Amino acid sequence: MFEPVFSAEVFRVAAGRPDVPPRLALAADAVREGKFTWEDVAAGTCTHPIAASLFTAKARQSLWPVLERIEAELDGPPEPQPEPRPRRLPVPDEDFSEHTYLHDAMDPPKRNTWR
Repeated sequence: MFEPVFSAEVFRVAAGRPDVPPRLALAADAVREGKFTWEDVAAGTCTHPIAASLFTAKARQSLWPVLERIEAELDGPPEPQPEPRPRRLPVPDEDFSEHTYLHDAMDPPKRNTWR
């Protein structure tokens, strides 16, 4: 009936908070009375009017931000990003890219080495 958005655990934790929104407090009372379960609400299969009120446009504005914060808390803190590797500064040394110290064995030496 409704698209599942939050887990049953999110609804359960949110309903147990002291600053619970009234809409969710009514749903928590209905769950305690056995009219439906948080699993039914989370699955979106509950047709009870109180459960349906958790999916209205007004609930999306007032209740869902609270549920999103609780869901983020339950997921735990985000993994810390690794620190970027420090960039190495160029070494203030001579650039020898124009000089070649290797020579081809087939090329004769430029100076006489036997003297």
